[in-house]
Amino acid sequence: TAFRTAGINTELFVSDKKIKAKFKYADKLNIPFVVVIGEDEIASHSVTLKNMKTGEQFQVSIQEAIDIVNKF
Repeated sequence: TAFRTAGINTELFVSDKKIKAKFKYADKLNIPFVVVIGEDEIASHSVTLKNMKTGEQFQVSIQEAIDIVNKF
């Protein structure tokens, strides 16, 4: 919701598929960033943001992720 409120197009991928398949799907659609929210992220009130072009991953706050994506 925070990303959509910030004007960022989002797609939610909820399935039993493995994370690798989810990344492959995002890559096929040329999605530049993927946000991963798992148990660790929920516990720390953060998200993992993955740059699909470079493969870099960062654990950041939701607002930091929004700022990074908006700079792109």
